[in-house]
Amino acid sequence: MSAELTIQKRIFRDPDFILLNINAMLVIVGYGIAVYTQLESVTIMKVVKSFFLALSCLILFKDIKLSRNPIPSPTFLYVMVFSFWIFLMAFFAENVAYSISKSMNFLFPFIYLYIALHNLLNKYPALDLLKAFIRTMNLIYFIPVLAFIASGIGFRQFNIYGYGSKEGQFFVSNQYGWACAVFVISSVDLWLNTRLSSRYRAFLIIGVLIALYLSLISGNRASWLSILLALMVFILRLKNIRTDFKVLISLIPIIAIIWFLQIPESSLQTRLTDTENQLVTGEARFNTAKLALNKFNENKILWITGAGMFNYERIIHGEGLGDYHNSYLEVLFGGGIILFLLFINFTVIRPLYYYITYYSKYFLIIPPFFVIPFLESNLTGGQFLFFPWFIFMLIFNIPPQKLTSTEKDTPSPQPYSTRK
Repeated sequence: MSAELTIQKRIFRDPDFILLNINAMLVIVGYGIAVYTQLESVTIMKVVKSFFLALSCLILFKDIKLSRNPIPSPTFLYVMVFSFWIFLMAFFAENVAYSISKSMNFLFPFIYLYIALHNLLNKYPALDLLKAFIRTMNLIYFIPVLAFIASGIGFRQFNIYGYGSKEGQFFVSNQYGWACAVFVISSVDLWLNTRLSSRYRAFLIIGVLIALYLSLISGNRASWLSILLALMVFILRLKNIRTDFKVLISLIPIIAIIWFLQIPESSLQTRLTDTENQLVTGEARFNTAKLALNKFNENKILWITGAGMFNYERIIHGEGLGDYHNSYLEVLFGGGIILFLLFINFTVIRPLYYYITYYSKYFLIIPPFFVIPFLESNLTGGQFLFFPWFIFMLIFNIPPQKLTSTEKDTPSPQPYSTRK
């Protein structure tokens, strides 16, 4: 048995790793049950998730290892300052109690996630942790695909976009799309960077084909954009893959898109029509953002203080969407430009820089976690992509030269497992 596999087994058996992934899985399960029960389960699932998060924190602090700083930025002090600022900005809202509640729903899971990941990075090489999280998120985000198969909708649908009866029993179309993007892209990363059994490879092939189909019929543009960006990285940046193989793989989604475009009732045709209309009337998210920008320009002190975290009443006031539908704008309009810069430093600037200069040669996983939070709010612990978003962004904050363990008895794993 290779040393790399030994490390992987140690990671998969680590209580901190297990609990972090169960917290992520409970979010997805909660979404499915909420749709199935028509939101009647939301309150009880909040209690279940909060209880399990508290339990995870207790277990984490029993065996915490913070002897060194494996994440150069954001440091622990940085995270504490950022978190305190988020909390402080909640007091600027009209409904202070609501704003504090929402802020805590972000801060407690975020701080837990940061410390748990910090603890794991002090025990295992970053590359091995990255591969382990890609595998677990691959399985977690296959749950909606599995639910679609179990719903009995079948494979004769060409459009489940919207909130009609065609969506099945457990998830709505957007959630299917987001999950499929994560599953498809993580499947490619697993295939290229880890040793897989023949059964798991067969599972990935079948699962990816189903997920691509489900992504197309979901009508979710964020998932389409994520997959297309990953395809561009695959073609232009990924190393150690023959060009003819890249071309062959790239033809699969291209052929699927051309096929769907020929079907009048397909989700692609529906979304093209929607896009044409939005070019005339404006897209709701961008209209809401413009409304907020105008309010901030009228009262420029808001650029410094923000309007209060999760405080939509002061800015939107029933004139736009219920919220910003954008994780980054939540921070910008809620906490002001300084808090916003602190936030995008570790969620966009640093991870994107290291991804472009190094990680994109070996991994595709990052596109969904840039695109989807830009189009949907994922800023609180119960949101669909909260856990993988912050896990991967924090790992991609690590410079390439600090990827491997400093322990002498721990081998330095190759980021890409080459096979002849």
